[in-house]
Amino acid sequence: MVDLLMTSEQRQIVDSVVSFLAENLPVGRLRPSAGSRQEAQAMPEMASLGWFMIGLDEKFGGLGMSITEEVLIFREFGRYLLGPSSIATVLGMRVAAEAGNASLLQKLLEGRVHVALANSVGEVSIKDAVSGPFQIFDGSGADLILVIGEAGQAALLERCAVSEISSRRSSVDGLTLELAKCNAVPSLAYVGEGSTLYMRLSLLAAAMLSGMCEATRDLSTEYAKFRVQFGKPIGSFQAIKHKCSDMALRADAATNLVNFAAVTLTAGQKDAAYLSTAAKLLTARYALLSAKETIQVHGGIGFTVECDAHHFLKRAHLYDLIGGGSFRQQQLLLADALPEVELPGTEFAA
Repeated sequence: MVDLLMTSEQRQIVDSVVSFLAENLPVGRLRPSAGSRQEAQAMPEMASLGWFMIGLDEKFGGLGMSITEEVLIFREFGRYLLGPSSIATVLGMRVAAEAGNASLLQKLLEGRVHVALANSVGEVSIKDAVSGPFQIFDGSGADLILVIGEAGQAALLERCAVSEISSRRSSVDGLTLELAKCNAVPSLAYVGEGSTLYMRLSLLAAAMLSGMCEATRDLSTEYAKFRVQFGKPIGSFQAIKHKCSDMALRADAATNLVNFAAVTLTAGQKDAAYLSTAAKLLTARYALLSAKETIQVHGGIGFTVECDAHHFLKRAHLYDLIGGGSFRQQQLLLADALPEVELPGTEFAA
């Protein structure tokens, strides 16, 4: 039997994260007229609270917990629509630690450098030197760029060492998008194939997507309680009831699968890679569907900047792409379940 319920210590961690994010980084910060504190300004404080080092081994200066605790924190990050830099920071620390770059690790632990996450968009080579095309998420002002391959290989690059970086129009509020072309860019820290980094990337992205499932569920049910039409709260209408019920079921399924995959990875089980991929695929699908239905529940206002619902749809699309979109996740699942079958079209586009 696997216990997926939080311990009292884990509950305390989650409560502290929720308290900080609700006060400092509410979803409303993404509105054009918000003028409130943004995520980049809060990153050093979040680092000082130990959230990014919670799963790092104590011998490297971390808190010595596991991916299970990281997943719980990142689920709350998803509820408040934090950007991919939080994932890049956590995994960047692990790359620096495993590569033995103590000085770089110390800078990351102290929150003195900003790490951006890069997504491959074609054939790439990730070794001591990195080559190929990448999309960089929220990389404006970043010091480092993190790239991770499907075989577990990963590298940290200096942004200034990448000569070809061009800005692209981003449809995701509060995040920048850039296209980088690396030509044998030397890595500051490199981890070879066989590490758990890609599984961790998939799981942390899945955790954030499961948080989005929970947030859209809550957003819809709360709105359905006080929005009145024809003299009744719209939550009393069968069509709205069914949508909210479906969101609740999807949120529970997504959260439980992510938790189970995290426990499996912590235990070092051989099916950890399969479950982390399955979690990424399922949570992306459910987050997109729940975000779409949240907009429908809100009606016309759901499409406007005054409503937060559309932000969840945009961020769900973004996190679906991290580490490969849904089609690529399906290919990986099939390759794992049917290793003797050669799958066509292994390259993917973000």
